[in-house]
Amino acid sequence: MRILKLLTSFLLIYSLNSVAKKDESTSFVVEMIANNVEERSQIANEIHIDSIENDRIFSVVSADEMQRLYKMHSEKIITTSVLNENAVKDFSFLAATMDFPSRDEKFHTYDEMYEDLKALESEYPDLASVFSIGKSVLGKDIWGIKISGKRSEAEELVPAIAYLGTHHAREHLSTEMPIMLAQKLLDEYHLDGNIKNLIDGNEVYIIPMVNPDGAMYDIEGGRYKSWRKNRRSNANGSYGVDLNRNYGYGWGTGGSSSNPYSEVYMGESAFSEPETQAVKEFFLAHENITIALSFHTFSELILYPWGGLYEGVGGEDEAIFKKMATDMAQMNHYDPMQSSELYIASGDTCDWLYGELNVFCFTFELSPSSIWGGGFYPGASVIDTVFDDNWEPILYLLDRAADPRSALDL
Repeated sequence: MRILKLLTSFLLIYSLNSVAKKDESTSFVVEMIANNVEERSQIANEIHIDSIENDRIFSVVSADEMQRLYKMHSEKIITTSVLNENAVKDFSFLAATMDFPSRDEKFHTYDEMYEDLKALESEYPDLASVFSIGKSVLGKDIWGIKISGKRSEAEELVPAIAYLGTHHAREHLSTEMPIMLAQKLLDEYHLDGNIKNLIDGNEVYIIPMVNPDGAMYDIEGGRYKSWRKNRRSNANGSYGVDLNRNYGYGWGTGGSSSNPYSEVYMGESAFSEPETQAVKEFFLAHENITIALSFHTFSELILYPWGGLYEGVGGEDEAIFKKMATDMAQMNHYDPMQSSELYIASGDTCDWLYGELNVFCFTFELSPSSIWGGGFYPGASVIDTVFDDNWEPILYLLDRAADPRSALDL
C-alpha cells in the first residue's frame, strides 16, 4: 500500500509539473487533515487556507503549490480535484459562475467601479470626492471616494474611518461592499438623521479595489481563474505577490512564503508592491483615521490582530477589540476571533495598521460560510443580502471612529 501511494504521488507530481509549465491558471481543490492551529499554521507557510471544518482544511491551489504539498505534506492530503471548466464535477457549484461577467454582471469591473464613484461625486458634490491613493504594478489608479459633511477651514481635524476591499483578486464580493456603502451613505444623508450626524462628524474613506490588476485578470477571458495575488512579474517567470502578506509589521515571520509561485508569496521585501505602498502612504497622510475595516471573502468571520502572533495585543486594547468584534457579531452573526486562532499569517493589513499606527483594524470575511456555499464565487444573487447583513456593523464602526474606546462603555 505504501509503495502504491508513493507511486501515485510520483505520477501526480510529474503530471503537476507538466501542468504548471503550461498554464498558470489551472487550479486544484485540496482537502487536508489539520488537527489544530499549529498544524494549520505549518500548512499556511505554503498555501492560503480557504476553509476550515473541524480537523479538515480546504484550499484552492495552483499546480506548483499542489506539487509542493505532495512533496512536503503528502500524509495530510485526503482528496484533490482539478478545478477548471472541463472538470468541476466535484465542485459543480462553481460551474454556473464561469461565464463572468454575463451571468454575474452585477459585479463591478474596474472601469464600472470608477464610473459609479464618479457618478456619486457628480450627484453629491458637496459630500463626495473621488481620489487616487496611487497606482498598481501595471499602472492602474487605485481609486477611492471620500464622504464628509461641509465644515469650515478653521475647524479642527475630525475623526475618520477607512473601508477597503479586494486585496485579493478573486474576492469580488469584497469590491461590492465598499461601493454599496458609498452609495447608501450618500443616498441616506438627507433622509436619515443618524447617517447625517455620522457623516457630518467624521470623514469616511472608501477604497473598493486595492488590487485592480489581479481582480481584472481573474475574470479575463470570461471565466474565473481563482487568482489571488497582484500581477507582479517575478524574476523566476511567475506572477504575483500576496498583498495581504506584504505589509511591514512582522513581515516574513510565518504564514507566508518566500516562493514566488506560492499563493501567499510575501514579496521580496515589506512594501515591495506599489499597491501596499499606496495604502501605507494613504494612512500615513491621514493621521485622523482611528478605525479601518478590510473586506475579504469568505467564511463569515470578524477578525482582529494579531494575525502574525499567537498572543493577543494585550491590555485595554485587547478588551476593546474583543468587545467590538463581539458586538458586531451579534449583528451579522459572524464568528468573532483573533486572526491567529485560525492560523499564523504575517504581514497583513490589520497587523500593520494597529502595530504601527494604532488604528483599530478589523477584517470581515464575508459570506458564504464555507467553500461548499460557493466559496469565492457565490454568484451575484448574494450581493444585496451580504450587504444588508453587514450594514449595521459597518455603521457601528463609523459611530465609534471618534473614540474606539467608547465600546467598553456599552
